[in-house]
Amino acid sequence: MKVSVLTAEQATHTLLQLLRDCVRFDVAVAWAGSNPVADAMLKMHPKLGKVVIGTHMYQTDPAVLRAFMPRKGARCLPPSGRLFHPKVYLFETAMNRTAVVGSHNLTAGAFGGKNIEVSTLLEGKAEDEALIDLKSFIESTWHSAEAIDEDTFLFAYETQYRINKAKRSALDKFYRLKKPRIGAKSSPMTLTWKEFVEGVKNDVHHSLEGRLAILERATTLFLEHRSLAVMSRFERKAIAGTYGEREPQLDDLEWPWFGTMFGQGDFKNLINESPKLLSAALDHIPAEGEILEEQFDGFAHDFSLAFQGKSHKGGVPTASRLLAMKRPDFFIGVNDANRTGICSAFGNAPTTLALENYWERIVIPMQNSPWWLCARPRAQLEGRIWDNRAALLDSIYYDPTAKRKSKKKL
Repeated sequence: MKVSVLTAEQATHTLLQLLRDCVRFDVAVAWAGSNPVADAMLKMHPKLGKVVIGTHMYQTDPAVLRAFMPRKGARCLPPSGRLFHPKVYLFETAMNRTAVVGSHNLTAGAFGGKNIEVSTLLEGKAEDEALIDLKSFIESTWHSAEAIDEDTFLFAYETQYRINKAKRSALDKFYRLKKPRIGAKSSPMTLTWKEFVEGVKNDVHHSLEGRLAILERATTLFLEHRSLAVMSRFERKAIAGTYGEREPQLDDLEWPWFGTMFGQGDFKNLINESPKLLSAALDHIPAEGEILEEQFDGFAHDFSLAFQGKSHKGGVPTASRLLAMKRPDFFIGVNDANRTGICSAFGNAPTTLALENYWERIVIPMQNSPWWLCARPRAQLEGRIWDNRAALLDSIYYDPTAKRKSKKKL
């Protein structure tokens, strides 16, 4: 038997050639997606013997399963039980048998150059023991698999595939989360839900009920109006935190508690007179449900555009203030009073935080924290805290002396 190694590019070329030359092919793969090899298999379906496709972890594209469904030799394994993880391709001619075994799944990543792959090409006779064993393996898994049926499998799989799509995308990124800087408070990523609640309740600078009232009122404003631009000026100033010290405030709440932006002249003017650009930026962030990084990027891009031609540009304090008011479950307003505490606790120099890296340095580590990942409690007060948990992180890292130091530097 002849044995050789195939890299990603070589494997694609070799399998396409083997499909053309063979009289029959059998396959057992963990995952499948649209790619040149799968397309060639479908075009040459009269040669298709037994094909088994796994679906664990919802990595297999249901569109490919649907394409193979009319072929009686094609079966699938549901995404439950022991992980089905082989990558075996077996080809037969009149006299010979050839197998490709290795890391190549039947996916675009494997046969499109995205992945780093390696497989072994085994070329021999039909009576070679290793090739006989591979054929037996495919046949045994095929008999334990099930038909790709619309009613009994595909509908259910396709529905759950869509639900898990965002989770699969998240696995493509690796964020280098950091330990707290020397002298910082403990990292939020080590806090349990119980410790987080205790920290929020022990805020000596603001009342918990007052904080919750502000955040809950902001949430209702966005649910009622859906967009910042259609709110009244009085309501917009509440969301933006641009009230003056002696100015009456919406519902008599202390809106500056999550960062007063009264001194941000250009921002204040946009809020008062030209809110459409800031509103368009904030519209990228959904009022409910998951928030994707692409949606945040859209916000950041349009938020910066709103300040074109202005002497002062919008930054993290003003942007994160708006974000925290709209989605207090996902964002914390970062300002002079908490920047040092929160950035240091997440392992970053406070001076290096920018809107461009806010998602990676603040949102991602927060979403990897036990207290943020905790299921919503049934108790009423803790449920309210959970609904506003990201913004309430300010309660733990707020330091009014840091704000005074910042003003002295200016």
